[in-house]
Order: sequence, then structure tokens, then C-alpha cells
Amino acid sequence: MTAENNKHKNTRHLILITGLLLLCRVLFILLMPATYSKDLYAWLDVIDLLRKGGNPYQELRVLNWPPVWMQTLFVIGKVAGATSISATRLIQFTLIAGEVLVATSVYNLCRKLFADKKITTAILIALAINPIGIFLSCQHCNFDVFVGLWVLWFVSALIDFHKTDLAERWLAACFFLGMGILTKTIPFVLAPLLISGIRKIQPKTILFGMALLIAPVVIGMSVIYTLAQQGVTEHVLSYRSMAGWYGVSGVFNILAVYDAIYAYSSFSPYIILALMTFASIRMSMFKQLTQQQVVIAVLTMLTFLTTFGPGYSPPYILWYLPLLPVYYLMAQRRTKLFMIVGFVVLVLTYITEYTFFDSHGAIIKTYQPDAETASLCDYLGQSKTQSIIRLPMFISYIIFFAILLRDINNPLTNKQQIAETK
Repeated sequence: MTAENNKHKNTRHLILITGLLLLCRVLFILLMPATYSKDLYAWLDVIDLLRKGGNPYQELRVLNWPPVWMQTLFVIGKVAGATSISATRLIQFTLIAGEVLVATSVYNLCRKLFADKKITTAILIALAINPIGIFLSCQHCNFDVFVGLWVLWFVSALIDFHKTDLAERWLAACFFLGMGILTKTIPFVLAPLLISGIRKIQPKTILFGMALLIAPVVIGMSVIYTLAQQGVTEHVLSYRSMAGWYGVSGVFNILAVYDAIYAYSSFSPYIILALMTFASIRMSMFKQLTQQQVVIAVLTMLTFLTTFGPGYSPPYILWYLPLLPVYYLMAQRRTKLFMIVGFVVLVLTYITEYTFFDSHGAIIKTYQPDAETASLCDYLGQSKTQSIIRLPMFISYIIFFAILLRDINNPLTNKQQIAETK
């Protein structure tokens, strides 16, 4: 088959994937009730305050990150004011556009790493139509999809660097990670991955890479800190996710060991720093990483945060969801089977949350707006009940994290990877 035919086939596959992605989300917006998470209403408050000339970092408590999302909301507010399109729709369209970029980038990465087009396309179609992405973009309306996009581009550049030894690709990885940190600070945990292979790079190039990594967030944070010192200190620099709703802190909540929730939440930053230190030491031992090691290392770091971190929010899955199809194609058959079962558990959990939890939009209340339904949603929305509902998902994540640790210590060779995908 000629290169031109391959190009046409790839274009058709991309059109199919993005078309399905857009169709599913447009149908959800048109056919499902207009109910949204508390985050969406927080963004509308930010837009309204910006229109009045206020400073959301000083006057509100809902922006807990560097200013990229605030700037995006500012533009959305301007466009909404100049057109007949509501800010809510524009936020949804922005997030869906982010999903299209993610789907396209995942497809291109899979095509670069693997040769089996049918498997790759089938997996990406499943990613395009999965309910989790639909709920997060159309109902929850948080911006974590852009964190996942920067992480995905970071992974692609890092894989290229270890394949080619080109310093330009390492610099690109630094830039993409820096932009991810500017978008939402959490990708900073991936910085240790830049250490592997660094000895092959000139010192001046390393300094430039560090500037690409650090400068965006330093500049962005310095501006908002100058304009709202107290607000940024309290709501950004001191921000912690809410504990007691999922994971380890959720188990403490179920067992009514409330002091342990606070202790775990306070101690968790030191656990994260220890993880980064350990990862830095490990990465310094590798002159080169395989494509599998890069993907698994990123998944390990990010799933550690969502599994064992102090707090939780449903959009966190978007940090690494785009990498799951890539890892699936690398994984052994038993791991693939577990990933399918685990994904079903996740989907059922998300459907339950967005159907019944008031904080997520509680779809059921628009169909049954009675006192009994309201009482049921109130009960299911309690922190202890949410922790119980999320227990199967928590257990799945623990098992998945253990699998990642196994695979990163026993990486498949390229030949084995190809054999496993067929």
C-alpha cells in the first residue's frame, strides 16, 4: 500500500473518530436536560465578575490554579457578549474542541507507535463515545481536558527524544510540560521524567529547557499574585483538594476515623515530594527510556495522585485518560482484560454520580422533581455515601497502579509489544 493511500485512510479514520465524538456530545447537549455541575456555575460567576472589572482571585474562591482558565473565561465572556451564544454553550464548545485535539493527538501517537490500524481505530472510537468524556465536557464543564492534552504532547515529545536523541524534542517536552503546569499545576509531578537521558544534552540547552519548563508558570503566577496577594496565597498556593470523598481519606470517612482524614491530607504533600524524589533518582539511572517506560511512568505518577492523593474530583481522570489507549496497545492480554473490566467499573461509577449527585448536576431530578428523589440525591451526595459508591473504582485503581509498577520494572521489548498488539 502506498504512502498516499495510507494518508487517505488515516484521514478517513480521523474524520470518523472526530465525527463520532462531536455527534455524541451534540446529541447529549440537545437531548439531555440542561443541568450542570457546581463548577459550571462557578465559571459563570467568574465571567460575570470579569465583566464588572473585578478580580476573581481576590473576590471569589473558585480559581485555584494559574491564570490560563481565567483568561479563557474572559475571552468566552467577551464572545458571549458580542454574540447570541450563551457562555455555557461556549464553555461546552471550548471543552469539546479540546477533546477533538486530544482524540487527534492520541490517534497520531498510536499510528506512530503501532501498525495495527483496526485495533487503534476501534479503541479510539470507544474513547470518542465513552460516557465519561461526555459527562465531563457537557455537564461537569471543567477544563482538565487541556491538562491531558499538554501531558499527551509531553509524552509524545519525550518518546521522540529517547528514540532520536534530538535535543529539540527534549526542549519540546519541557515546553509542553511547562504549559501543562501553567494550565493546572499538577503536571509538575512529571518533571523527574526529564532527567533520563539529560547527560546527552549540552548544559546551555538544559538551561533553556528549564526556562521553558518554569518560566510560563512563574510569569503567570507573578502577575496574579501582584494583583491579589491574599487571594492567591489562600486559594492557589495553599489550595488542597477536598478530602474524605474518595480513596484513602474516603475510607477513613467510611470508618469514621475523622482525625486520620486531616492527618492524611496534611501529610500527603510530603508523600508526593518523596515520590518525586524517588522518581528523580530512578530516572537518573536510565540513559534511555523505551516508549513503554515513558507511558507507564507518566500513568504511574498521575494515577498515584488520583488514587492515593488527599482529594478527588471526577475530572481528574482527564489528566491520563488519553494515554490509556496507548498503554492498552502495549499491555499484555491479561492486563487488557482487566483494563476493560476496570473501565466498565469507572463508566458505571460516573453514570451514577452524574445521575444522582447534586454537585454534578443530578440528571434524575429533572425527570423526577419530587421530594423522594430530592431526598435520595441528598443522601447519595453525602461524603460518606460517595466514598462507598466509589469503593469499587478505588479498588480498580489500586490494582491498576500495582500493574503499572510491575510493568515499569519489567518492560516489554519492542518485539514483545508488537506481538501483544496483534
